[in-house]
Amino acid sequence: MDLGDSKLRAVRVLGQGTFGRVFLCQQRNAEGETRNVCVKRIIVRNPKTELRPIMEEVYIISQLRHPYIVQFLRSFNHAGTVNIVMEYLPNGTLRDVIQRLPRGGSTGGVPQKRLLRYFCDMVVGLEYLHIRCVIHRDIKPENMLLDANDRVKIADFGISNVHAPSTQLQAGMGTPLYMAPEAMSSQGKVDFKSDIWSLGLVLYELCLGRSPFTALLETGGGASATPTQLQAVIQALVRPKLDCQLIRRLYEPVWARICELMIVYEPKRRICLPDLYHVDAGITAALYRQYFDYRY
Repeated sequence: MDLGDSKLRAVRVLGQGTFGRVFLCQQRNAEGETRNVCVKRIIVRNPKTELRPIMEEVYIISQLRHPYIVQFLRSFNHAGTVNIVMEYLPNGTLRDVIQRLPRGGSTGGVPQKRLLRYFCDMVVGLEYLHIRCVIHRDIKPENMLLDANDRVKIADFGISNVHAPSTQLQAGMGTPLYMAPEAMSSQGKVDFKSDIWSLGLVLYELCLGRSPFTALLETGGGASATPTQLQAVIQALVRPKLDCQLIRRLYEPVWARICELMIVYEPKRRICLPDLYHVDAGITAALYRQYFDYRY
């Protein structure tokens, strides 16, 4: 397949959606050496309405450089498509990890040592985004990629926003089962805490192998439910507090406590990211070790 760049050779399709496809490619440099890269090929059907948000994604990811963010390499246009070239991460996503966990959740999910590593990678990566005033808005296991060393890197900035204090961000964008309640409402104000809600749900799944809202899916309403219906079910399950007793039985109590602090219906009561550094001394130590071990 011709991608429009003689240095790139498509190997196979990694994924596809309504936007286009993601390819594993071999990229050849001037010396003739090759390396694997990932190319997100976005089909632009209506340039007047679609090109601007695509170029915003390109701009956002091109400005980011961090060990726990997927690295942008370059972009180019070809035959009605925008192609984003990024580093290739060979070990899949956290969704793959969750799907391999034992069913039922009675024995727990990811081992605690691995859970701590994943959690720290995600928190440090997300903190970097927030320092750069980027709200991801689509934190979910599918967007948490794993490198060759089993470290998490955050990917997919297609609906991210560069946030200013005076900006009212558009609600209703994201993956419904991971969207914060305020993101489902046309009256809600999406901000950095919306990412915290989503990250809490990812952590919950890593612990138990399922979402706390699995019951919603099992009743058949998950995919077809309206934002209002989703919001009502989530509110009923989370207020006054999400039930994390099973996590507390299977793991050290801190993991249940963190989930309870992150998955909070009211944004004002939801923990902010900097305060996550002070919940537990062991997690604080692990997070700060990563600060002194950055490799760019």
